[in-house]
Amino acid sequence: MKILGISCGRRMGNTEVLVKEALMGAQEMGAEVEIIRLGDLTLRPCTGCNHCLEDMFSKGGAGHCILKKDDFPFIDEKIMDSDGLVLGSPIYEKTPPGLLKTLNDRMGPSHDMGIRIIANQLQEEGKAPKGNGIDPRSFKMRAASLIAVGGSEWDTLALPLMHLFALSMQIEVVDKVLFNWVALPGVVALDEEKLQRARESGRHVARTLAKPIEEAVYIGEPGVCPICHSKLVEVRADDKNYPVICGICGVRGTLDVVDGKVAFAIKDEDRPLSHVLLSGKFAHLDELNNVSLKPPANMDELPAALQKYKKYLPYSRPQG
Repeated sequence: MKILGISCGRRMGNTEVLVKEALMGAQEMGAEVEIIRLGDLTLRPCTGCNHCLEDMFSKGGAGHCILKKDDFPFIDEKIMDSDGLVLGSPIYEKTPPGLLKTLNDRMGPSHDMGIRIIANQLQEEGKAPKGNGIDPRSFKMRAASLIAVGGSEWDTLALPLMHLFALSMQIEVVDKVLFNWVALPGVVALDEEKLQRARESGRHVARTLAKPIEEAVYIGEPGVCPICHSKLVEVRADDKNYPVICGICGVRGTLDVVDGKVAFAIKDEDRPLSHVLLSGKFAHLDELNNVSLKPPANMDELPAALQKYKKYLPYSRPQG
């Protein structure tokens, strides 16, 4: 059992202390542990070129990224080799640091379990070219804990955006912990209650991995969504049937107030459409294939139409 810690904070800051505390807890349960400080790595931003998808579906490859000369292959290998994750991040302006979003973008379509399942099936059926093939570790069911650390209560987007990192790979998030009012570097090391909570988070990931993933139990922040436990929901006032959608897993429903608390109600037939579940991921991929990826009838006119924008306005660049 290998559990990888990823710290998105500064060297020996509060995030790193809490991630290490969680790994200590996992190690107590018999896990092999390792830690990466994301700030030590160089990651180039995703260009949205879809080369990774072309590699899988047109070349029979594993979904390799076209970008070279950065540390993405290093962290990709570490994540693929892991069974569980402890992801920790400080909160900057209500969100995790941008480098985590960069990693999330690079892991997106290329590591989406639904996409890799389809690509692997097509390759095995001979409907896609045979190449190096999909890494079989892509289909490993992992568990993760998310730990967010902030100096105040400006935390709205922190845990939701961290959860997005786990979503494409179908990682089971079994704990979400939010530590607020921790601003001075490393000061959390003096707070025994927070340290114990972080340690329990690591233990829980290890306990989860010792059983079938179907028996996973969530112990973290309750949130609002009954499926992914996100507290982030979007109100769509123009949709009378589904006026609310979860900002993370995309499941649709309605909001009500029960005993003074907000309740997010989801119909049984809509639960399988949550992106936390493979059924929801496949439904989403069908939508993409039938709508946005379907070429318009006049697709042959596109090269000429783009000429107008290629010739318009030179790009401003730094001098020297």
